[in-house]
Amino acid sequence: MKKILSIAAAITFLTAGVSLADEHAQMHEMMMKKGGPKTDDRTELKIPAPMKVMQKGMMRQHLDTISEITAALAQNDLNKASTIARTKLGWTQEEEKRCSLVGQMAGEADFVPLGKAVHLKADELADTAKAGNRDKALVLLSELITNCNTCHQKFRH
Repeated sequence: MKKILSIAAAITFLTAGVSLADEHAQMHEMMMKKGGPKTDDRTELKIPAPMKVMQKGMMRQHLDTISEITAALAQNDLNKASTIARTKLGWTQEEEKRCSLVGQMAGEADFVPLGKAVHLKADELADTAKAGNRDKALVLLSELITNCNTCHQKFRH
């Protein structure tokens, strides 16, 4: 019995290894068709490592918030979508202080306006959802995500 289990385990590991190698080869081939590896030419935010960790955590929280807003809109719970957008992603004095601090530390003039655009769009989405306009709220959610991507296309850690 022990010998059979050992043989089964060995076959499983060999199969998994071959499968992973095949996936790696496919990924390499796909990357080469697109012109090979690309350099990351985004502007690196020059902030201390602990601040980078904190900011990445906040970005993940923003993604969670966008997911919550999306779920509320999908359930047609516009009041919930409004509350989430305003309280978790809206532009507040606290958010302004955080964004300004990172912008000052990084010395990047575009950082605050790009970040602020995300949060102001969340406020606009909150107002629209509260007014009961789900279709417009969905359009604004898409614009909010586009604003997020605009910042991430320009900056990296």
